[in-house]
Amino acid sequence: MEGVSATARWTAAARAVESRRPDALFTDDLAEDLAGPEGFARWERYDNPGTTEFLAIRTRWLDEVIARSAHTQVVLVAAGLDTRSARLAWPTGTVLYELDQADLMEWKEKRLAELDVRHRCDRRGIGTDLTGPWDAPLRAAGWTPSVPTLWIVEGLLFYLPEDAARALLARLAALSAPGSVLAGDLLSHQSMISEFTRDGLARLRADGCPWLWGTDRPEDVLAACGWTPGEVRLPGEEGASFGRWPWPPLSRDTKGLPMNYLFTAAV
Repeated sequence: MEGVSATARWTAAARAVESRRPDALFTDDLAEDLAGPEGFARWERYDNPGTTEFLAIRTRWLDEVIARSAHTQVVLVAAGLDTRSARLAWPTGTVLYELDQADLMEWKEKRLAELDVRHRCDRRGIGTDLTGPWDAPLRAAGWTPSVPTLWIVEGLLFYLPEDAARALLARLAALSAPGSVLAGDLLSHQSMISEFTRDGLARLRADGCPWLWGTDRPEDVLAACGWTPGEVRLPGEEGASFGRWPWPPLSRDTKGLPMNYLFTAAV
């Protein structure tokens, strides 16, 4: 795995680190094996203050979104090395589709088989290019556009140029039956220009996985792409802290400091 695909090892390592804590927000027993030495090396290289905490909060927050959902179709857009198929309790009849680059999905399928992983839902992995016509292989795998879908877009949008990110969000909305929900995270524009992220952004660029886009107006972006914004939370705010965020939540109009948004939206 190279470039953006390789960052899946980093986030797996972050989940492993969180899982070791006595007060862990979740337990991912597969994360350490999936991260491997490369993942932990990347975790050390990218671990700016607040980064690992945010990744833990993001994982737990989306876990709770999924747990509250009654959708029988769930799609992880850019699934990476996510293991929710094995670690979460899924309602009977749930079909979980995982989309990501073909090389990553091929490696993941092989590694999960070696680890004898037992999935707790009907999981279907799909290797595809998310900047191309990815909905065709999703349909071929059994996804039904007339059925409401829970889309999870986690750790993806800031790796895309703005036009591509907006096009993906709009495509998800266009494919969604009424009652569908989108949940994920967005990076702030302040994160792209802050002096506190300069070194970290340079390391990501050097490793071939740069962050390319952020927005300080997440509700406007979602609305422009066909979604009705629901929850939008900053780490540390009520419902998006879990006792893990080490600072008071920032004001939305703060300049010069990095911020991430967790969001839900509906059609």
